[in-house]
Formats: sequence, C-alpha cells, structure tokens
Amino acid sequence: MDHGQRQEGGARHLMARLSELGVDFQHWCFACGRLNDNGLHLDFDVSRGRAETTCVPEQRHQGYDGTVHGGIVAALLDETMGWAIFHEGVWGVTARLNVTFRQPVLVGDELRVVGEVVRERSRSIETHGAVSRASDGTILAEAEAVFLLMPDERRRELEQKYSRTDETFARVRAAVAAEERVREHGRT
Repeated sequence: MDHGQRQEGGARHLMARLSELGVDFQHWCFACGRLNDNGLHLDFDVSRGRAETTCVPEQRHQGYDGTVHGGIVAALLDETMGWAIFHEGVWGVTARLNVTFRQPVLVGDELRVVGEVVRERSRSIETHGAVSRASDGTILAEAEAVFLLMPDERRRELEQKYSRTDETFARVRAAVAAEERVREHGRT
C-alpha cells in the first residue's frame, strides 16, 4: 500500500489513499462516484481531520471559455472538506458553504484540493478548504463550511445502502493511526 507523504508549506502529512483501503466508490456521487460518467471521479488521501485530492478539470467543466465553472470549484471544496470528516466514520451533511474565488481556475490545470477540520462541536463540524494550482501552489479558491451531523435514521439507511462502511472506515482509521505511530517513532 502506498502511503505517500504530501507536503504543504513546511508540514508533512502522512496519508492513506481511500481507494486502496477498500472505500467503495461504485455509486453515482457527482464528485467521487465511478458510475457517474459526467462526474469528477475523485479519490482521496486522508489523515486525521484532513483530506486531499488532485483533479484536472476538463472542457466539460468550464463556465466561461477556458475557465472552470464556479459550481465545479465549489463541489471540489465541498466534497474534499466532507471527506475530511467522513473518512473517520462521521456522517454529515453540508449546512453552509462559503467560497472565496481568488483567481480564475483554468481548464486543464492540475489542481490540488485540501479540506481540514477546524473545529468540532456537539452537532456540527467546521472545516476549511483550499484549491491551489499544483504546479506552483497558488491558492485559487478557499472555502469555509459547516457540516451538521446526519440524523441517526438517515445514517443507518445510508450505511445499509453503502454496505461494509463500518469495516472500511475501521481500516481507514487503523491506517491513519499506524501512519501517526510511524511518524511519532521517527521523531524519537
């Protein structure tokens, strides 16, 4: 299993790739589902409270000629911030998403998208996300979001639909914990 070290600024984040840990992406989600021919087909590297992905938007994702549609950029941020909590087995729904567009996002540019947990409350989780150009790290868009914890009844319904989520998320949590132990032993 490839657990790469991804660097942002000076900090290194040890990551686990969701598809390699058995997360089932065979569904219709626009952002991460494999069954949606028009979707983004994202996969994620995760660590505690963090998710990261890369994407190269295509012409079909544009708004104005050559520029990625703002709704696609918002979807990238929403999905990545969502996976920052979801991979830990927390089922949430987006309650608020506030996107700031800093520079145009161009079709064909490789993008790096990062989502991180900022604060956890009893019924909600606050997150921050950023889209940057992979070639030079320039931040193109940022977002703040609030996710509400999903009601138990709906969560149970979706857990039935997406079978084996408990097993899968247990593997993800174990992989993240193992990476953290390796990192701690490397410091001593």
